Amino acid sequence: MMLWTRAPFPRGAVQSPMARTTSYGTCELCGKRTSKAAMTRHLASCLPAHGGGRGKPERLLHLQVQGAWAPMYWLHVEVGARRSLAELDGFLRDIWLECCGHMSAFEIGRARYSVAPDDAWLHERSMAARLGDVVGPGTTFRHEYDFGSTTELKLAVKGEREGRSTGGPVRLLARNEAPAWTCAVCGAPATLIDPLANYDEDAFYCAEHATEVSEEDLVLPVVNSPRMGVCAYGDV
Repeated sequence: MMLWTRAPFPRGAVQSPMARTTSYGTCELCGKRTSKAAMTRHLASCLPAHGGGRGKPERLLHLQVQGAWAPMYWLHVEVGARRSLAELDGFLRDIWLECCGHMSAFEIGRARYSVAPDDAWLHERSMAARLGDVVGPGTTFRHEYDFGSTTELKLAVKGEREGRSTGGPVRLLARNEAPAWTCAVCGAPATLIDPLANYDEDAFYCAEHATEVSEEDLVLPVVNSPRMGVCAYGDV
């Protein structure tokens, strides 16, 4: 399989109009549908009412995660403060990023946290660090997956509470609804993207018209992830 290494939103890229429209998502706790802007406020009141779990109460951090250059893709999650950055990294890979086992890292302040720290990086540390030791309410930080065709995420700690864990290391609280992309030829719902088109209006195709893309190009599935159209995501 031929793999492309161009990210759909390189650093500083102009986003598509879709990125500037109102994005909606659903609360995983109560099923309420609300806008991206209102979801943080909704969860602040919904979490205490749906905070059931087992075990001893612990410090829990509420994070918002979004595509750095594709903010219409977003998540809200809750993570125990004693959980490691590696566990958060694993969740992000599973739900949004993993395609070919690429390297990844967090950048928090001046420090960089990697699964395999490199001594050549002055401030690089291990992802074994506990989340609650390196971030707190108000902290903003970044995550990078794949240092060649990089997908970059922005994370922000929206709050914390004392509660009981639901069992897993990361609890999904809310997720964006998949953006509606349309075929550049006929206007039907698009199912495929040309990874070289950088999310331009001519990047998306239905199955019937995907053959109009040059044979030298590789179309990839349209998926609800900021990794869409990069490397082999969704096609491995």
